[in-house]
Amino acid sequence: MAVLIQRIGAVVLLALVSASFRSTAPQADARGTYPTTQIVLLGTGTPGWDPDRSEPATAIVVNGTPYLIDFGPGVVRRAGAAYRKGVKALLPINLHVVFLTHRHEDHTVGYSDLIFSPQQAGGARKLPLEVYGPKGLTDMTEYILKAHMFNPDDRRYKVNPGRPHRQA
Repeated sequence: MAVLIQRIGAVVLLALVSASFRSTAPQADARGTYPTTQIVLLGTGTPGWDPDRSEPATAIVVNGTPYLIDFGPGVVRRAGAAYRKGVKALLPINLHVVFLTHRHEDHTVGYSDLIFSPQQAGGARKLPLEVYGPKGLTDMTEYILKAHMFNPDDRRYKVNPGRPHRQA
């Protein structure tokens, strides 16, 4: 099962990266802008307390739309740092499509930060958080929301509202 999930994650990553390459020559849109893809390594560290390293998180920005893969500790702060360095799509309130490759703690500890912090510092997300991942993600999400929410009807913290979490 873990191999299948990793393969699904790899296929999703490949699809996102290849989405902006429709031909060998870039095609300008009606405004004269060209499609772009950026891969931003937000965290590549291993589990531990090294203050100079953040744990696994990668952003793939396709034509200004960010897709986040994994949410290790510090993911929101690293996205904010990338935003300040010019990757404007990584303003934390713009993070709303997220993929979890597997449920190791170094890939998931930043999940509650991802759910709650953008709302605290930068206003509300324009779209709800959409999270895709392996079996157990629904339970993890429900436990985080139950543990932290004072008002379960608070729309600022909705994750996949009205539909089940997508699990591979």
